[in-house]
Amino acid sequence: MTQTLHKTESRAVMHLVKGISRKTSVMGWARTITWQDIKEKDPFTYQTLNVVRAPTTIYNEFFTCQVTPREFKNTLLRIQICDIDEYDGNVVVAEMDYWINTHIISQFTQFELPFPPFTPDLGEIELHTAYLPVSQRLIFHYSTVTNLKLDDKCTEIFVRGVLFVGGRQFERYQSETKIRTENACTDDGMHFTHKIIFDLDRKYVPKAEVLIHVMQKVDDKTLVVGQVTLSMRHSGQCQQMLKSLRTTVSRVHRLTPSAG
Repeated sequence: MTQTLHKTESRAVMHLVKGISRKTSVMGWARTITWQDIKEKDPFTYQTLNVVRAPTTIYNEFFTCQVTPREFKNTLLRIQICDIDEYDGNVVVAEMDYWINTHIISQFTQFELPFPPFTPDLGEIELHTAYLPVSQRLIFHYSTVTNLKLDDKCTEIFVRGVLFVGGRQFERYQSETKIRTENACTDDGMHFTHKIIFDLDRKYVPKAEVLIHVMQKVDDKTLVVGQVTLSMRHSGQCQQMLKSLRTTVSRVHRLTPSAG
């Protein structure tokens, strides 16, 4: 569970793929199934209704699909847990592949499956932070984004910071907006020099979290490219910053998916 700017709804999406090869490599490694492999097999796709996301989220729906005994061994179920953005789009936060013959299913069966977080390569952001105890301010001096995975129609990019204290949203600011350049999708990156400054009382520091969004403008929409969450209590960068007050601490973070 991570902080969001609005009540987050969620849905489960399942893609059933018949007749897909399970052959391993010469080295014996399990085959990686790509989306191109799935699309070539014309998958059946099912999705649940929207539910409010919670620490334990229940999708109480059933779907059926006919699978013959001959197809059983080569049928894959790709399961995705998705947050829903403000435009009703799916933002995949966890994904797994399950071969349906892995467990013997002779009747209605319940079992647990590991569900790793979905970590696509969205790019990185380098953040430079400092805390000033006298003025009680948390400062993001500037930031650099690199290797962003942007929409083809993206025209502008900016960085947004949101301060949460005890789960409540307190302040929200953003950097300057820049016209998209090719540097945003390379190691050279794009630099945002506008400071993002939060008023943060010393007594609230342990309860504070900052949500950083890299945003892109696509037509008339503002979409999240990816996010980073910095907890004053758990983030390594924040712990180092609080040990070295008034000193700027820098660190590169990998962007993760976010619905907003």
